[in-house]
Amino acid sequence: MEKAKSWIIEYRIVLLFALAKLMVHLLTATNYGFQRDAYLYMAQAKHLDWGFFSTPPLVAFVSRIHTILWGDSLLAVRLLPALIGTASIFMAGWLIKQLKGGVMAQVIGLTAILLSPAFLRTSTLLQPVVFNHFFWLLTAVVIFQLVRKQEPKQLLWLIPVLAPGWMAKYSIIFYASALLAALIISPHRKLLWSKYLPLTLAGGLLLILPNLLWQHQHNWPLFSHMTELQDTQLDNMVLKDFLLAQLFMHLPAIPVWIGGLIWLISKRKHRQFRLFAWAFGLTLLMIILLRGKFYYTIAAYTMLMVFGGIAWEQWAKRPWRWVAWVILALMISSSIFSLPLSLPVYRPERMVEYGQKMGERGLDVMFMWEDGKVHELPQDFADMVGWDELGQKVWIFYESLEDTVKASTMVYGEFYGCAGAMDYYRPHELYPEVSCFNDAYMEWIPRSPEMEHMIYVGYSDRIPQYFQEVQLVGRVEHPHFREKGLPIWFGSHPTRKLYDDWEQSWQESKGRFTRKSSQ
Repeated sequence: MEKAKSWIIEYRIVLLFALAKLMVHLLTATNYGFQRDAYLYMAQAKHLDWGFFSTPPLVAFVSRIHTILWGDSLLAVRLLPALIGTASIFMAGWLIKQLKGGVMAQVIGLTAILLSPAFLRTSTLLQPVVFNHFFWLLTAVVIFQLVRKQEPKQLLWLIPVLAPGWMAKYSIIFYASALLAALIISPHRKLLWSKYLPLTLAGGLLLILPNLLWQHQHNWPLFSHMTELQDTQLDNMVLKDFLLAQLFMHLPAIPVWIGGLIWLISKRKHRQFRLFAWAFGLTLLMIILLRGKFYYTIAAYTMLMVFGGIAWEQWAKRPWRWVAWVILALMISSSIFSLPLSLPVYRPERMVEYGQKMGERGLDVMFMWEDGKVHELPQDFADMVGWDELGQKVWIFYESLEDTVKASTMVYGEFYGCAGAMDYYRPHELYPEVSCFNDAYMEWIPRSPEMEHMIYVGYSDRIPQYFQEVQLVGRVEHPHFREKGLPIWFGSHPTRKLYDDWEQSWQESKGRFTRKSSQ
């Protein structure tokens, strides 16, 4: 008991920040519904496998356990990314303590992480990215311990870190490679030349082998997905925009992470940790050369914020103590501006009013979507409303059908967002499963549909060609829904064209990822 009490006293500041992180997310968890990706991951949790077409399996696996324990309500599901974000802020505080950081170092470093718009946003959403940030940080912790203790056997801790990190998001390879390269060019390279490096590599490969076998069995959808991203999204990356986004991602924390970078590069007595500065630079360079998305680098800043807390504590010694308070004031004041855009503190109606005020100040660019137009809500926020209306309308209509019609009715969604929403709001497992040819849903779709009727959600102009009788039975009318006006159709007596197009879609989606089909 005394040990626990002593530990709590020693880590009281870190624990307070961790608690603040958790409470911030729980208090805003129900202001919006699920974002479209969350519906996909919850669907994957019902169909566990060693991989999915666009994501590794860890998020689905953890979500399955989490929902068994806590249920799948909005608050319960939002608790999961909040807990991962809380664990990250605790680990960052632990690192500052290991670096002998005092009260000011902890407060500055952890305030930077707590108020970062990027970290607030990712800890709000059920997506692989929050897990990715956590495993990037744990990887840095292992290298930190390796360098601090000068013990090559510390490398073995990378096995239980990098393997689940790979299973969470494949992009962990970027930071792992950058850290490895930084180690090689640093004086610590001798720590790599031991029996522990091959043991670490072998252990890690063994743990991720099931996922690699899954990839092989499905014709490596990882590479197909990356090629698709390169052609449709990554190729549009403009270097100027990429670099500008690096500043906005962690806007309040700019003086802290820059301070940490300067401190690592300039302080000779702390050059043992300089490799974290090189790893940061190499990560940025790698992602720029690969034309990756700007937010792929988010987690690379965490270690800079840790060292930034140490830096400002040392720089702000008497009589310059006031400088530290200025840094804190700057972070808090700038976060007031960015907070409503990074955390759903305002409900949709209030957020619309906030957007109007931003527009009056000439800052309506914050509400611009991918279509280049300014809307009433930011795009991510508009992606968190309207799905419940869709699910309810579909199943209310299904309930209105006669029993004989229900028995021969299929439910289909044109993209994974609408399919996942209908899946989530499905009242009972005896109701028909939702089919879709998009993302992971194509793994579960039947090759030949057996039905006489279909509830079809989507924009396809081929609907009249697919059925002898077609009826528009509803639309999603939520005023702020990103897919506002999304139509709900009811078709009867499918035509030959539907079956022909279905087979073609199957071959182009699931078929090309089924190894036996390519032989």
